[in-house]
Amino acid sequence: MANISAAGRSAVLTDLLPGARVRDAGLVVGAALLTGLAAQVSVPLPGTPVPMTLQTLAALLAGASLGPVRAFLGLALYFALGQVGVPWFAPDGGNATLGYIVGFVVAATVVGALAVRGGDRTRCARWPPSGPAR
Repeated sequence: MANISAAGRSAVLTDLLPGARVRDAGLVVGAALLTGLAAQVSVPLPGTPVPMTLQTLAALLAGASLGPVRAFLGLALYFALGQVGVPWFAPDGGNATLGYIVGFVVAATVVGALAVRGGDRTRCARWPPSGPAR
């Protein structure tokens, strides 16, 4: 059974921390900082201008642990600060990574919405499929 917070929605991991506004602001800034640090771990891939980074892990982790609103705000802050000049996008990616960063904002929000619904705490009842293969 999912834990229900005071706001009437399923709790995600960070809802278990005390405080509300200061906690939420700190978590949003922390998600942006974590994603910015994860972008610095960059491995160039031959044949493509887009490097492999740990940004994907940071974005999905933010969504699963913060929920949809805070994850959206954290990744949107990361995106906005990068656009105004904070040098924390992947160092070798250039403008080729802009679409990925927008995708990280969307992915964090979707994963957060799934986490609030308990998708991070349940397993699919039909996997592995039972019965004869069709």
